[in-house]
Amino acid sequence: MNRGRVRPGAGWSLFGAELLLTLLMVSVVITMRRLFDSWDYLPTLVTVALASHLIAAITRRQRWPLGASAVVSAIAMVIVLAVLVYRDSLFVILPSFETWRLAGSDLAAAWSDFSVVKAPTPATDGFLVAAGMAIWTLALAADIAAFRLRTAIEALAPAIIIFVFTSILGIDSHRLVASAAVVACSILFTLLLRIAYPPEPSIPIAATRDRQAGALARVGVGISIAALGVGLVFGPVLPGVDAAPVIDFKELDGGGSGPRVTLSPLVDARGRLVQQSGRELFRVSADQPAYWRISGLDRFNGAVWGSDRTYSEATGRLNDPVDDQDSLTQLFTITGLSSIWMPAAFEPVRFSGDGIIWDDESATLVLQRGQSVEPGTQYRVTSSLAVPTPEELRAASAVVPIDILENYTALPLDFSADIRLLADQLTVDADTTYDKALALQNYFLDNFVYTLDVASGHDGNRMENFLFEDRRGYCEQFAGTFAAMARSIGIPSRVAVGFTPGEFIDGQYVVRGEHYHAWPEVWIDGQWVYFEPTPGRGAPRAQQYTGVPQQQAVPGDPEAAQLDEGSGLIPQLPQEPELGTTSGNPTIGDELALDQQPSSGGTVAPWVTRSLLVLLVLAAIGGLWVFAVPFLNRLRRNRRRDRAGVDTRAAVAASWSDLTESLFLAGHPARPDETHHEFVARVARRGQLDAARLDQIAVAADQARYGDVAPASEVVGTTRTLVNEVERQLETGITWQERIRRRADPRTLASTTSS
Repeated sequence: MNRGRVRPGAGWSLFGAELLLTLLMVSVVITMRRLFDSWDYLPTLVTVALASHLIAAITRRQRWPLGASAVVSAIAMVIVLAVLVYRDSLFVILPSFETWRLAGSDLAAAWSDFSVVKAPTPATDGFLVAAGMAIWTLALAADIAAFRLRTAIEALAPAIIIFVFTSILGIDSHRLVASAAVVACSILFTLLLRIAYPPEPSIPIAATRDRQAGALARVGVGISIAALGVGLVFGPVLPGVDAAPVIDFKELDGGGSGPRVTLSPLVDARGRLVQQSGRELFRVSADQPAYWRISGLDRFNGAVWGSDRTYSEATGRLNDPVDDQDSLTQLFTITGLSSIWMPAAFEPVRFSGDGIIWDDESATLVLQRGQSVEPGTQYRVTSSLAVPTPEELRAASAVVPIDILENYTALPLDFSADIRLLADQLTVDADTTYDKALALQNYFLDNFVYTLDVASGHDGNRMENFLFEDRRGYCEQFAGTFAAMARSIGIPSRVAVGFTPGEFIDGQYVVRGEHYHAWPEVWIDGQWVYFEPTPGRGAPRAQQYTGVPQQQAVPGDPEAAQLDEGSGLIPQLPQEPELGTTSGNPTIGDELALDQQPSSGGTVAPWVTRSLLVLLVLAAIGGLWVFAVPFLNRLRRNRRRDRAGVDTRAAVAASWSDLTESLFLAGHPARPDETHHEFVARVARRGQLDAARLDQIAVAADQARYGDVAPASEVVGTTRTLVNEVERQLETGITWQERIRRRADPRTLASTTSS
C-alpha cells in the first residue's frame, strides 16, 4: 500500500468539487450586492472569480509547481483587471504606464474613501480593482487548499471571509437568499471533495470505489437538501431572529441617531458620466428646470470631499415658507437611480413622502438607514428659487459667524502652499466675497478644458496636476478644486452634487447618467450661492450673477456641451481655449430639435464588451503560449547541441536529455534512482515504444557517461536518429489536443535533466 499518496476517487467528483468551489466564490460575489448601490459591479467581479479559478485549475491539472502557478496567476490577474477596468489605457493587451498610474490613483482614492463608506456605495474603479485583487487572491488560495492540500475547511475559509465582510458592512437586504446560496455550495463542495479525496483511500477494487462514491453522493446530497430546507423554513421564524443584535457592527461609526457617514457621491462622478451616460435615472415634472441637487459635501480630508451629518425625521415642512412666486414644485419619479439620496432643487422647503430623514444645514434629503431609492419611487418637493442679483451679493455683509467659518474653511494642515498662493493671486484685486468667487470661477472657465479622459479623483496631488500641468478635467476636479481654493483664502464653501436639468421630453425632464454634475457653493451673508467653474455647464436662472448661460451635456456625448434656449437645444463642441484668454463662453453652433434624440438601439451592454474583451485577451495569451513554448523548447535543444560541439559525450547526453523530456511530457517521468536501462525498460513495458530502440539509446548514454572511450561520431548521429524515431512513435495515435498540450507544456523549459 502506498501510504504517501492519496488517490482521488471518481473523476466526476473531482470536477464537481472544482465546479462547486467556483460557484461558491461566485455566490459570495453576488452577495456583495449588499455593499453596492447597483449591479454594475457584478460582471467585473464575477469575471475575476471565474478567471482565477480557471487558471488555477489549468495550471494544477498540468501539474505545474505551486510557485509557477502562483506567478502565472498573478500575471493573469493584472492583465484581466486591466482589461476589465482600464481597457482604454492598454498597450495592445498589456497594461501601460498610464494603466499603472490610473490604478495607483484609484486604489489610493478607494483607501481614502473607505474611511467614509456606508453601504450601499457606488462601484468606483478603485473599489472594483481592490475587490478584484482580493477575490482573485482568495479564489487562488481556495483552490490551493482544496486540491493541493486537500483540506475542506481551509478551502471554504476564503469565501467565508468575503461573506462575513459583506455581512458586517452591507445593508440588510437579501440576507436569507445570500446565506442559503453560500451554505448550499459549501455543503455540496465539502461532500464532493471528500468523495474525490477520501480519508481512507485503501479500497482495492476500482468498481467498488466507484459504487461507494455514487452512494455517498446520493446520500450526502439528500441530507444536504434536507438540512438546507429545514434551515430556510424554520430559521426565519425562530424566536429572536428580528431582535436587535447584541453588537451591531453597522452602528460602530456613530449609530442610530448619531451622524450618518456615507461614501461621498462625488467619488463616482466619472463612472456615471462614462459608464452610465445613457442610463435613465429619474424623471421630474416641474414648471421650470433646475439643478437637481442630492447633497452638500462639507468636509475635505485632503483626498475626498465628504459629509458627516446628523439627520432628523423629515416632516412636511422642512424650512420656512416661501413666496409662491419664488418656489418650484417638483414631482420625481425614480426609474433607474439607486442611492440613499433624494434629488431636489435647492433649497427644499416642503416635502411629501415616507421614510425620509433630513439635514437642514446641508439641505439634504436621504432615506432612513438600510433603505435606498429604487425604481418606481415617487415623491414631491417644493423648493425656494430666490436668485440674488450681483448688486445684492456685492452689498452683502462680510461678517461670517464663527461656526460657519470653522466648519467651511477647514483644510488639511498639509494643503498645498502653491494652490493657496494661486488663489491669493487670482483674487488680490477683488473686494467682496462675491467678486473673489467670481474671479475663481472665471479663471477656470477661461483657461481650462472639460474632458473625461483624465484620471478620477480630486486629492492634493491631483489638484496640483490639474491646476499647474493638465488644465483638463471634469466637474469633480473643477468643483472640488474651486471649493478648496476658496477655503484657502477664507471663503466658506462646500461642494454640491446632483444633476443638470436633463432633457425636456413630453412635459418632463428626463435625467440620465450623463447629467451627473458637481458644483461649488459659497456662503455669502446667510445664504449658499452656487457658482459654475465647469466649462460647458450652467445652472438655470444663475446667469445674472455668474455670467454663465444655462447649458449641459449634449445627449449621448457627456464631453460636449449645449446651450438650453426655450424648447430647442443649441449644441457646441468643446474647444481648446488659449491660456490667458477671456473668452469664457464656447462658440454656439446650429440648432438641434428636441426630437433628435440619440437612439439607444443596437448598443451593447458594457459588461458584454468587457467579457468579450477578456475572452479575446485570454485567447491571445493562449495562442501566444501555444507558439512560444514549442519555439523556446526548440531553441533550448539547439543551444544544448551547439554547446556540445565536437564533444561526442556531450552530444549523446544532449540526445538523451531530449528523449527524457519527451517521455516526461508523455507521462513517463524518469526517477532519480534509476539507471538508463532501468528507465527505458520500465517505459518499454507500457508497450507503446520499441524496446530494442530504447535499449540502444540507453547503451549509447551509458557509454557517453561511464565509458573509458568517448562514443564515435557515428554513434552520435545514430542516437539522435533513434531519439527522433521514438518521439515520432510517442505522437502516433494521440489526439491533436494532446499533441498541442504536450508541445505547449512549459515544464521542460525549467528542466535540468541530463542524466
